[in-house]
This record gives sequence, C-alpha cells and structure tokens, in this order.
Amino acid sequence: MTVRVALISGPMYDALYARLSHFFQQRSIEVEIVFTGDHPALNAFLATDAAAACHLVSTHTKYAPSQKALLAPLDALLDPAELIDFTPQLLALARIDGQLYSAPRNIDVRLLHYRTDLIDHAPATWDELLDLARAVNRPPDLYGFLFPGMESGLFGAFYELVEMAGAELFPPDLAPQIENEGGRWALQFLRTCYVEGLTPPALTGWHYDKVHDCFRDGHAAMVGDWPGYYADYCSATSAVRDRFALALYPAGPTGKTLVYGGSHTFGLTRRGADSADAQALLRFLISPEQQLLEAQQGSVPVRSSVMETVQQSASPVEKQRWETLAAAIQHVVIPPKFARYPLVEEVLWRTVQAAMTDKLTIDDALHVMTVQIAEIVAGEHGR
Repeated sequence: MTVRVALISGPMYDALYARLSHFFQQRSIEVEIVFTGDHPALNAFLATDAAAACHLVSTHTKYAPSQKALLAPLDALLDPAELIDFTPQLLALARIDGQLYSAPRNIDVRLLHYRTDLIDHAPATWDELLDLARAVNRPPDLYGFLFPGMESGLFGAFYELVEMAGAELFPPDLAPQIENEGGRWALQFLRTCYVEGLTPPALTGWHYDKVHDCFRDGHAAMVGDWPGYYADYCSATSAVRDRFALALYPAGPTGKTLVYGGSHTFGLTRRGADSADAQALLRFLISPEQQLLEAQQGSVPVRSSVMETVQQSASPVEKQRWETLAAAIQHVVIPPKFARYPLVEEVLWRTVQAAMTDKLTIDDALHVMTVQIAEIVAGEHGR
C-alpha cells in the first residue's frame, strides 16, 4: 500500500524527508506526502476531514491534545523495549490522559545566537541585550536583535519574556496573571525593539525561516533561534560561519532565564494504526539512524544512545553547544495540555503584535489577552 503522510516543513525538518527514498528501498513501501507546511498551516490541515485519510502525521506535544480525535494511542503498538532509549520526560510530555499519542522526534528550545565579530560577550540580562543591540544597530544593513514577528514564534517570545518577568500566562487554573509589571515589561521589551528599529520593519511578516535567513545572511547581530538551524549557520554559504556563538537566554527582571519549548513528534492516525506499513514508517522515522541524521543538522536527539554518540564525536565547540542546550532544557517553560491551546497562540499573537507596533496600548493589550484566554478556556469546558 501507499502510506500517506502530512509533515511539518522547513530547513529544520526537510533533510529527514530525503530519507524516505531509503525507506522505500528497504521495505518497498511507497510514501505519499499529502500535505507539507509550517505549523499553522499543518494544524489547519489536520483539523480537516482530509487528514483522516493520512496514516502518519507530524505534530508537536503542545498541539497533539487538539488532534486527539485524529491520532491513535501507541502503547499497544510499540513495545516498551522500543521506547526505553527515549528520554522519559519527553515520553511523558507526549502522553495525553496517560496514553502515548505520538513518538518524540527532537527537543525544541531556543538559544541566543550572537555575532562574535560585533559583540564580545553574551548579554547577562535583557536590558544589557538592548544596550548591545542599540550599539551595533545600523539599519537597513544590520539590525540589533531578531525574533519572529508573527504567529507561534511571536507568541512564544512573549510567553518566555512574561514568565521571566514573574508574570504567569498559564497558572494552574489557566486564569492569566499578566496585567502587572511583569506583563508590561514583556510587551514593552518587544515594542522597544520594534519601535526603535532594532528589528526590521518587515519583521511583522516574518516567521521562523525569514528570521533565520536574516541572521544567516549577516544582517543581524543577535537572534533567538532553534537548534535545527545550526548546520545551516555553519555551512559554507553562511555569512556568519565562524563568526557567531551560542548562549543561554539573558535573565529577566526576576533573575530567571526561561525558554519556551517542547517536542516535535510523529503520530499515527486511527487509519494508520491499522496499517503495518504505517507502523513501519513510524519506526523508521524515530530510529537511531534518523535521529543521528537530524542531530548532525543541529537538532537535539531524544534517544540517549544518539545523544551519547554525538557527544563522543563532538569537537570542543560542539561539546560546548550540547552543554548549553542541556542547560537550556533545564529552564523550559512548557504550555499546558488542553485541546484549544492552538487557538490561544492563534489569537494572542495578533494582540501581542498590535502592542509591539504601538497599535494598542500595553495595558489594553494585556487586558485583551486576559479576556481572550478566559474565553478560550471557557470554550474548552463548554461554558
């Protein structure tokens, strides 16, 4: 049979899909990519009836609860011995109501990337980062600091900042506590970057890939970016090759450094769970060989054996990178699991962007977000 799949796409992910030809050579099983796109587009597709015709899909631990009706539990399909190599915390993160609904592909956390030819040390605080960004800012050729200006990337930047400032976007009762100094500081930081021109004016239309391209092409001094882009930064065609370093995010007003993170995963649909060929593809995609391939691109593997392999063969610079990533993983802020969570990202980033671009006052934006989350959570519980 032909195994139909829907996949997340982009520079961080596509190298793995080139291996599908090897899967065909090994098993003589055809794979048809029915859909490919970024996460907002993929989430939209997975919410349609067409997704039910797929056998295997990409997802993420933060989005999987919204796709529970599509996905099949894996506990009866994967032997416990097949999972023993995986990081236990990520297996737990991939569970919904106690059942495993997807298998981890990587760990996703941002690090600060900064130009060593422009900046001689990583900033310890966000205020220091602003000072450094202002000192090197020379638009339109060079900008001080980059972050995604739209969709989940912008929401994530706000989430990180607001939690580092001592506010809570998702306390246990999911009633946000952001109409305070912490919330104001987080939005003011984003607004300062944009209004002072420390970021490109076009940033409001940039998601992950365009932000990555800007730093890679030498037009930014600092960026918060994901591990999967690392190999591209180091490539022969990169303008910043051998001219950048990595560090943990700076500390917020409370002295904490936090990063918004989670795990990309692969899941079987309910149709795919009945297919031995689809199960074989899942095992192929999460195998040590494929995780090693992605680790060589920069992604953080979730198998202990693969992590051990890459660390043993790493150069001193690479070892420092893995150590920095390991430290960042200890400071991850993880969104809560609930079915309507993707709607939170979709709605709130627009409000964050309106405040960032000075179209809403900061206090009004914080109030609007508080109301928006309350309405979404109420919908979750049918109120």
